[in-house]
Amino acid sequence: MSRRSIHLDGFSHENPVPAASRIGGLVATGAVHGGGRGSAPEEFPSDFGEQTTRMFERVAAILAKAGGGLDDALKFSVRLAAPEHRDELNRQWCAVFPDPASRPARQVSIGTTRPHILVQCEVLAFVTGGRDD
Repeated sequence: MSRRSIHLDGFSHENPVPAASRIGGLVATGAVHGGGRGSAPEEFPSDFGEQTTRMFERVAAILAKAGGGLDDALKFSVRLAAPEHRDELNRQWCAVFPDPASRPARQVSIGTTRPHILVQCEVLAFVTGGRDD
């Protein structure tokens, strides 16, 4: 098996890294946020809820590009800009993963990489679809 980079139109990092990487069925994302390309402040909504919605949509798109979907996510490591955002994160989490018997593991920490990034995550998934080489 060889490693394969996964890129997503409309999303990139400032550094020379892909949105995610896959070896076999294992997919690991880099930091995924709710802004645009890179980390330009003008490409980020100022609302935490909107950034969170975009973040989950982007994770779904990355996993789809890898041949899977949100049901393949094993763990989310989420960083919040402030602890008071946890309630909104939990609300959206329950909407994205409505079955309590089938939710990914999750770890939340406080502190993002830039002040205008209100939420970001890294995801570990196991995808059985798509190319496995």
